[in-house]
Amino acid sequence: MKHLTLIYALCAQFFIIGSAAESTQDCPQTPLLQNNGICLAPLDLIQKETHLFTDRKWQWKSDRPAAWDGPYDCIDKYCVFVNHQLDGMVLISAEQNVHVIDRFQTAPRNNTPPPTQQEPPPFYVADIPGKGIGLIANRTIRTNDILMRLTPTMLIQLGPHLDIDAATRAALYERAVERIPEPRRSMFRRQHGRTTYEKIDRNSFRMFINGEENFSGHLGVYPEASRMNHDCRPNIHYRIENITHISVAVRDIHPGEELTVSYIDGLQPRAERQSRLSDWGFACTCAHCRMSDAEAAASDTRMERIQNIEGALEKMMASGSGIDPRLGDELVRLLHEERLESYLGQAYTRAALLHSLVGNGDEAVRYARLAREALIREFGERSKDAKAMNLLAEEPEKHWSWGALKVAEKGMEKKADEEDENWVEGVGTQVKVELTGNESKGGN
Repeated sequence: MKHLTLIYALCAQFFIIGSAAESTQDCPQTPLLQNNGICLAPLDLIQKETHLFTDRKWQWKSDRPAAWDGPYDCIDKYCVFVNHQLDGMVLISAEQNVHVIDRFQTAPRNNTPPPTQQEPPPFYVADIPGKGIGLIANRTIRTNDILMRLTPTMLIQLGPHLDIDAATRAALYERAVERIPEPRRSMFRRQHGRTTYEKIDRNSFRMFINGEENFSGHLGVYPEASRMNHDCRPNIHYRIENITHISVAVRDIHPGEELTVSYIDGLQPRAERQSRLSDWGFACTCAHCRMSDAEAAASDTRMERIQNIEGALEKMMASGSGIDPRLGDELVRLLHEERLESYLGQAYTRAALLHSLVGNGDEAVRYARLAREALIREFGERSKDAKAMNLLAEEPEKHWSWGALKVAEKGMEKKADEEDENWVEGVGTQVKVELTGNESKGGN
């Protein structure tokens, strides 16, 4: 099997790396940081009278970009900035990050695509019994429809959120909120949470604005997006491209249906999901959590099988043995049965690669087309995996995986045949020498 090492190494790398979000700039995260393993100091932990804020001149090595005002209300290296070209977006960050964000191709906010004369707006705001404010579909929404494309109302570097003492942080946040123009300021204040700190903490989305470099982690607050309530089987997927929050339908949504996202990893059994959601202070009442115990047990069994398949696929590609496209087929089927459409991109990708490796051309192309569509939905047009699947779908013979297993096996067979021939020739020569030697001995 050593002749297949490179193929398996490439495929294993694709399987493992591809299972994570492809770019930290396009990486969707759960909204609440306390559910991502980061411990946040409560407001009453430290109370210091250190509210010493200053406005100062621009100090970074290059000039301040024209779209930005500030720095205001500086404490240590963190200051408040306002972008008047992005509807007054407020940034709390170090000066160098202003330049990073300014390079992004970010258009002014556009809450929803404009309706046509034939179609009403895609959704409306409503009171949801037991949930508060939510969003309801106003018409049929199709899979892959983009419903919102938002720039943040506030963008906060992780440093001040985690490191500054509670009293100073609270004062800094209040000063920053006062710089948000209306009506965005009022919408920010209507978010869930008693204090400004809680509104940011409970409604923000984590992102890295410059890869995973130190000090690039930020929290983005998008009040319109925070109106979407949780469902363990959501109909909306969100992604963050640079600092733009994009909400996309993962399946067809009918008029009157609530628009929902998932606050947690959906690949968990019911008990674990409910335990995680208790951190948000509510008990989930979505249809999937209201299933009977028998139905929930069947669902949990499918979830366990999904986890087992994913583990088996990684081991399979790492070891270079037992390549079985049927596992990819089963993974896709189970995700559909569980209505986990937000996870289909990588499942389709794995199925496409498995079929391509063994030379199942039609199935490889079919899955590659499905993967391309799902990956763009999940990660955006810049997705490297989507580009790779596009190549497999449109020009399969140019993709590295196309029939690679068969080619490698033929190479092994040829090498084995050559080794056999060399062995036979060697034995024949040895026999001839021995016979010649015996004859010579006999002649003497």
